[in-house]
Amino acid sequence: MASKSMTRMQTIAALLTVVMLAGCVSTELNPIETSDDDAARYNTQLGATYLQRGELSLARDKLEKAVQQNPDFAQAHAYLGVLYERINKFDEAEHQYREAARLAPDSPDINNTYGGYLCRNGKRKEGIRYFLTAARNPLYRTPEAALTNAGVCARGVPDNEAAEEYFRQALAHVPGYREALIQLADLNYMTEDYFQARAFLERYLQYGPASADALILGVRIEVAQGDEPAAAAYKQRLETEFPSAAKSL
Repeated sequence: MASKSMTRMQTIAALLTVVMLAGCVSTELNPIETSDDDAARYNTQLGATYLQRGELSLARDKLEKAVQQNPDFAQAHAYLGVLYERINKFDEAEHQYREAARLAPDSPDINNTYGGYLCRNGKRKEGIRYFLTAARNPLYRTPEAALTNAGVCARGVPDNEAAEEYFRQALAHVPGYREALIQLADLNYMTEDYFQARAFLERYLQYGPASADALILGVRIEVAQGDEPAAAAYKQRLETEFPSAAKSL
């Protein structure tokens, strides 16, 4: 669910075919000089692509080179944070994330990413602050994502009241934001407000295809309300669309 979204950063669509040699970009005809700043950007983009592909050794080489070329390039530090976290070097990861946030305090993407790291590693209240900083940036294109991440993080505190408020704020930005809807359905189910849980789940299903988790939640909500026909309908869908998941009921 939304926890997946706490690991989301802007991805690089294509590999830049740039060869970096001693601060120059070479062509067959003549070398074109480039600055260390440009070299750092190129290597960051290359590193991000390798990271996306799971080629971690190559990613590390390019991203560490980018930081050497321009120690003040926040995005390189952010991607290094992702890399180090992936290989379980958590001290190095936190250092890189924090450095990225220091260098680019107004970057919503970096704030959102660092907030995710903090929440995943037990520093939930600090993580929520970074999510909210990202969401409040008027230039951020997806504040609903950061607000939903804040809600998921708040649920882990636990602070269900704050979580619900963050999810509702996300829906104020995008009424059909499915991650917030399914979180609200689950939250209301857990707090035994089954009527509201049903309403949010139905809205979630209106805006897109079902997931196995959503159908399982539907079964549980209807069983809790004593509506056996509705529960049976969800179970039938689960057995048809996700037969392996149906075994968990």
